[in-house]
Amino acid sequence: MQIEVSIPSSLKEVKLKDYQSLLLIDKPNDEDLLKCILDVNSKELGKIKHRDVSFLKTHINKLFDKEHEFVPTFNLNNIAYGFIPNLDEITYGENKDITSYINDWGNMHKAMAVLFRPIKLKKNNKYIIEEYEGSHKYSETMKEMPLDVVLGAMVFFYNLTNELLKYIPNYLEKEIMKEQMTGQISQENGEAIQSYMHSLKETLQNLKRLQDYPCINV
Repeated sequence: MQIEVSIPSSLKEVKLKDYQSLLLIDKPNDEDLLKCILDVNSKELGKIKHRDVSFLKTHINKLFDKEHEFVPTFNLNNIAYGFIPNLDEITYGENKDITSYINDWGNMHKAMAVLFRPIKLKKNNKYIIEEYEGSHKYSETMKEMPLDVVLGAMVFFYNLTNELLKYIPNYLEKEIMKEQMTGQISQENGEAIQSYMHSLKETLQNLKRLQDYPCINV
Protein backbone atom coordinates (compact mmCIF):
# COMPACT_ATOMS: atom_id res chain seq x y z
CA MET A 1 0.00 0.00 0.00
CA GLN A 2 1.49 3.32 -1.11
CA ILE A 3 0.91 6.75 0.42
CA GLU A 4 0.77 10.18 -1.11
CA VAL A 5 3.57 12.50 -0.02
CA SER A 6 3.59 16.23 -0.62
CA ILE A 7 7.01 16.99 -2.12
CA PRO A 8 8.03 20.66 -1.73
CA SER A 9 9.01 22.31 -4.99
CA SER A 10 10.71 25.15 -3.12
CA LEU A 11 11.52 26.21 0.43
CA LYS A 12 8.36 28.29 0.32
CA GLU A 13 6.52 25.03 0.89
CA VAL A 14 8.63 23.99 3.89
CA LYS A 15 7.52 25.18 7.33
CA LEU A 16 9.96 26.68 9.80
CA LYS A 17 8.92 24.20 12.51
CA ASP A 18 9.78 21.22 10.29
CA TYR A 19 13.27 22.56 9.59
CA GLN A 20 13.72 23.33 13.29
CA SER A 21 12.84 19.71 14.07
CA LEU A 22 15.63 18.55 11.74
CA LEU A 23 18.28 20.90 13.10
CA LEU A 24 17.49 20.08 16.72
CA ILE A 25 18.43 16.43 16.07
CA ASP A 26 22.05 15.59 16.91
CA LYS A 27 23.67 14.29 13.71
CA PRO A 28 20.49 13.84 11.61
CA ASN A 29 20.43 10.93 9.17
CA ASP A 30 18.53 10.25 5.93
CA GLU A 31 15.37 9.18 7.72
CA ASP A 32 15.39 12.29 9.91
CA LEU A 33 15.74 14.48 6.82
CA LEU A 34 12.77 12.90 5.06
CA LYS A 35 10.54 12.70 8.11
CA CYS A 36 11.09 16.33 9.09
CA ILE A 37 11.00 18.04 5.69
CA LEU A 38 8.22 15.86 4.25
CA ASP A 39 6.39 15.92 7.60
CA VAL A 40 5.82 12.15 7.71
CA ASN A 41 6.25 9.60 10.50
CA SER A 42 8.29 6.40 10.48
CA LYS A 43 5.31 4.27 9.43
CA GLU A 44 4.48 6.55 6.50
CA LEU A 45 8.13 6.76 5.47
CA GLY A 46 8.34 2.98 5.44
CA LYS A 47 5.67 2.84 2.73
CA ILE A 48 7.62 5.01 0.28
CA LYS A 49 9.19 3.01 -2.56
CA HIS A 50 12.88 2.39 -2.00
CA ARG A 51 13.83 3.77 -5.42
CA ASP A 52 12.11 7.06 -4.57
CA VAL A 53 14.05 7.66 -1.37
CA SER A 54 17.31 8.59 -3.10
CA PHE A 55 15.44 10.98 -5.41
CA LEU A 56 13.72 12.65 -2.46
CA LYS A 57 16.97 13.16 -0.54
CA THR A 58 18.70 14.65 -3.57
CA HIS A 59 15.69 16.85 -4.34
CA ILE A 60 15.52 18.23 -0.79
CA ASN A 61 19.23 18.97 -0.66
CA LYS A 62 19.00 20.87 -3.95
CA LEU A 63 16.30 23.13 -2.50
CA PHE A 64 18.93 24.58 -0.18
CA ASP A 65 21.65 24.79 -2.82
CA LYS A 66 20.83 28.33 -3.90
CA GLU A 67 21.04 31.89 -2.66
CA HIS A 68 18.26 32.90 -0.32
CA GLU A 69 16.56 36.14 -1.34
CA PHE A 70 15.05 38.60 1.10
CA VAL A 71 11.24 38.33 1.18
CA PRO A 72 9.78 41.37 2.99
CA THR A 73 6.16 40.17 3.16
CA PHE A 74 4.26 36.90 3.20
CA ASN A 75 0.75 35.60 3.83
CA LEU A 76 -0.16 33.05 6.48
CA ASN A 77 -3.71 32.00 7.36
CA ASN A 78 -5.11 34.90 5.30
CA ILE A 79 -3.05 37.46 7.23
CA ALA A 80 -0.28 39.52 5.60
CA TYR A 81 2.93 39.84 7.61
CA GLY A 82 5.64 42.39 6.95
CA PHE A 83 9.30 42.76 7.92
CA ILE A 84 10.12 45.75 10.14
CA PRO A 85 9.89 48.60 7.57
CA ASN A 86 12.63 50.80 8.99
CA LEU A 87 15.36 49.22 11.10
CA ASP A 88 16.69 52.71 11.90
CA GLU A 89 13.57 53.16 14.03
CA ILE A 90 13.84 49.80 15.79
CA THR A 91 13.13 49.93 19.53
CA TYR A 92 15.49 48.77 22.24
CA GLY A 93 13.14 45.93 23.11
CA GLU A 94 12.92 44.71 19.52
CA ASN A 95 16.68 44.81 19.03
CA LYS A 96 17.35 43.06 22.33
CA ASP A 97 14.95 40.21 21.54
CA ILE A 98 16.14 39.77 17.94
CA THR A 99 19.81 39.45 18.92
CA SER A 100 18.84 37.12 21.75
CA TYR A 101 16.71 34.73 19.68
CA ILE A 102 18.26 34.80 16.19
CA ASN A 103 21.43 33.01 17.36
CA ASP A 104 19.55 29.76 18.07
CA TRP A 105 17.42 27.68 15.68
CA GLY A 106 15.38 26.50 18.64
CA ASN A 107 14.24 30.09 19.16
CA MET A 108 14.10 31.15 15.52
CA HIS A 109 10.29 31.36 15.56
CA LYS A 110 10.61 33.93 18.36
CA ALA A 111 13.12 35.97 16.35
CA MET A 112 10.77 35.91 13.35
CA ALA A 113 7.92 37.08 15.60
CA VAL A 114 9.98 40.20 16.25
CA LEU A 115 11.03 40.81 12.65
CA PHE A 116 7.63 40.09 11.09
CA ARG A 117 4.23 41.31 12.30
CA PRO A 118 0.76 41.74 10.74
CA ILE A 119 0.47 44.61 8.27
CA LYS A 120 -2.05 47.20 9.48
CA LEU A 121 -1.92 49.55 6.49
CA LYS A 122 -0.37 49.22 3.04
CA LYS A 123 -0.06 51.69 0.18
CA ASN A 124 1.88 50.78 -2.94
CA ASN A 125 5.17 49.27 -1.71
CA LYS A 126 5.02 50.86 1.73
CA TYR A 127 3.30 49.44 4.79
CA ILE A 128 2.86 49.80 8.54
CA ILE A 129 3.00 46.79 10.87
CA GLU A 130 1.61 46.26 14.36
CA GLU A 131 3.54 47.71 17.28
CA TYR A 132 5.75 45.26 19.12
CA GLU A 133 4.18 43.73 22.22
CA GLY A 134 6.64 40.90 22.76
CA SER A 135 7.64 37.86 20.74
CA HIS A 136 5.12 35.68 22.57
CA LYS A 137 2.22 37.18 20.62
CA TYR A 138 3.11 35.58 17.28
CA SER A 139 5.94 33.14 18.04
CA GLU A 140 3.74 30.03 17.78
CA THR A 141 2.24 31.33 14.54
CA MET A 142 5.70 31.90 13.08
CA LYS A 143 6.47 28.19 13.38
CA GLU A 144 4.18 27.77 10.37
CA MET A 145 5.86 30.45 8.23
CA PRO A 146 7.65 29.56 4.95
CA LEU A 147 11.30 28.62 5.36
CA ASP A 148 12.40 30.71 2.37
CA VAL A 149 11.22 33.84 4.20
CA VAL A 150 13.15 32.83 7.33
CA LEU A 151 16.40 32.18 5.48
CA GLY A 152 16.02 35.38 3.45
CA ALA A 153 15.57 37.40 6.65
CA MET A 154 18.66 35.77 8.16
CA VAL A 155 20.75 36.65 5.11
CA PHE A 156 19.46 40.24 5.27
CA PHE A 157 20.28 40.50 8.98
CA TYR A 158 23.71 38.94 8.39
CA ASN A 159 24.53 41.45 5.64
CA LEU A 160 23.28 44.31 7.80
CA THR A 161 25.42 43.22 10.75
CA ASN A 162 28.42 42.80 8.46
CA GLU A 163 27.97 46.34 7.13
CA LEU A 164 27.72 47.68 10.68
CA LEU A 165 31.00 46.03 11.58
CA LYS A 166 32.63 47.75 8.61
CA TYR A 167 31.12 51.16 9.31
CA ILE A 168 31.10 51.45 13.10
CA PRO A 169 34.88 51.31 13.78
CA ASN A 170 35.47 54.41 11.62
CA TYR A 171 32.53 56.18 13.23
CA LEU A 172 33.65 55.27 16.75
CA GLU A 173 37.22 56.29 16.01
CA LYS A 174 36.02 59.77 15.08
CA GLU A 175 33.83 59.97 18.18
CA ILE A 176 36.68 58.83 20.44
CA MET A 177 39.00 61.44 18.92
CA LYS A 178 36.40 64.12 19.66
CA GLU A 179 36.06 62.95 23.26
CA GLN A 180 39.81 62.76 23.70
CA MET A 181 40.14 66.35 22.50
CA THR A 182 37.53 67.50 24.97
CA GLY A 183 38.71 65.18 27.73
CA GLN A 184 35.28 63.56 28.03
CA ILE A 185 36.19 59.95 27.22
CA SER A 186 35.97 57.52 30.13
CA GLN A 187 36.91 53.94 30.85
CA GLU A 188 33.19 53.13 31.01
CA ASN A 189 32.62 54.48 27.50
CA GLY A 190 35.57 52.54 26.16
CA GLU A 191 34.34 49.31 27.72
CA ALA A 192 30.83 49.87 26.33
CA ILE A 193 32.25 50.33 22.82
CA GLN A 194 34.30 47.15 23.06
CA SER A 195 31.33 45.22 24.42
CA TYR A 196 29.10 46.40 21.55
CA MET A 197 31.67 45.46 18.92
CA HIS A 198 32.12 42.03 20.50
CA SER A 199 28.35 41.51 20.47
CA LEU A 200 28.13 42.37 16.77
CA LYS A 201 30.97 40.02 15.89
CA GLU A 202 29.39 37.22 17.89
CA THR A 203 26.03 37.74 16.19
CA LEU A 204 27.72 37.71 12.77
CA GLN A 205 29.54 34.46 13.52
CA ASN A 206 26.38 32.80 14.81
CA LEU A 207 24.34 33.88 11.78
CA LYS A 208 27.02 32.48 9.48
CA ARG A 209 26.97 29.19 11.37
CA LEU A 210 23.18 28.96 11.38
CA GLN A 211 22.99 29.48 7.61
CA ASP A 212 24.99 26.29 6.96
CA TYR A 213 22.49 23.62 5.93
CA PRO A 214 23.31 20.14 7.32
CA CYS A 215 23.29 18.47 3.89
CA ILE A 216 22.72 14.72 4.08
CA ASN A 217 25.05 12.76 1.81
CA VAL A 218 23.27 10.52 -0.67
